[in-house]
Amino acid sequence: MSYTNNMDVIEEIFAPLEGRHILDIGCGRGRLLRALTRRGAQATGVDPNDDLLAKAREMAPNATLVQSGGEALPFEEDGFGGAIFLNSLHHIPQDLIRPALAEALRVIESGTTLLVIEPLARGGYQEVFAPLDDETEVRAGALAHLETFRNSMKVETILHTEYDTDLHEKSADDMLGYALAIDPARKNRISAVRDEVVRLFSDHARVTDGGFLLDQPMIAVAMRKVAS
Repeated sequence: MSYTNNMDVIEEIFAPLEGRHILDIGCGRGRLLRALTRRGAQATGVDPNDDLLAKAREMAPNATLVQSGGEALPFEEDGFGGAIFLNSLHHIPQDLIRPALAEALRVIESGTTLLVIEPLARGGYQEVFAPLDDETEVRAGALAHLETFRNSMKVETILHTEYDTDLHEKSADDMLGYALAIDPARKNRISAVRDEVVRLFSDHARVTDGGFLLDQPMIAVAMRKVAS
């Protein structure tokens, strides 16, 4: 199947979404949680950043939100009908990525799926964001840890594919504002590179209704948990 956005993948992997309890690991400001609950899923989101969780509560009021890192999830085994890392795996410290994947596998039911969707280090979004934080190495590192995890755990890989998406942004400053919310330590760096980011945004972004689009190639890997 040819995918054009991340929800296409999620809806196919977890069909039917209605009534399914999905864990969103690294939920950020809650965009995925909102999409899941609108489709009838029971959604729980975890994120270590309290400021982002506050935004997620506004965006997805019907979701359950818990402040936690992915490497030590405060849930019992087999409690969810699936789990998702959407654009979040590479934000986890490299030495904690495989523990976080193992935790995600622990808390989902046997026969259900752990889905990892990650941005690849190319495309317009990567070009615009690079002056602030070139994520080429951390993205590659996350995928390397994911590959090692897949080969060492009792999982059945049911999807491994790349596809092109467009990310919607209101403006370059809104993009930088979200980057600051994720990591307040970026404040001085953002001030230093703002003009360059704005210029690159103008070069790469395409106008659309209510904002702009930046192309971002993605990779999706879905793993079914196998009973012990």
